[in-house]
Amino acid sequence: MGPSQRQLRLLSPEDRIIYMKWLRRSLMLYSTALALLVMAMVANHFFASASSEVAEDSMHTAAIASGK
Repeated sequence: MGPSQRQLRLLSPEDRIIYMKWLRRSLMLYSTALALLVMAMVANHFFASASSEVAEDSMHTAAIASGK
C-alpha cells in the first residue's frame, strides 16, 4: 500500500518526485498490459468466430474433430 497523504507531506521534494515518477510508470505498465490483454481477447474472439463461418455448419468442435 502506498504512503498516506501525511506521509507524502513528510517526504522531501526530491523523494516526492521519485515517488510520483514511480507511480506514473507503474500505472503506464499496468495500463499497457491491460490494453494488450484486451486486444488479445478481441483478436481471439475474432479469429475463433471466423473459423466457424468457414465451415458453414453449426457443428460443435468435438463433432468436427471426431469426423462425424
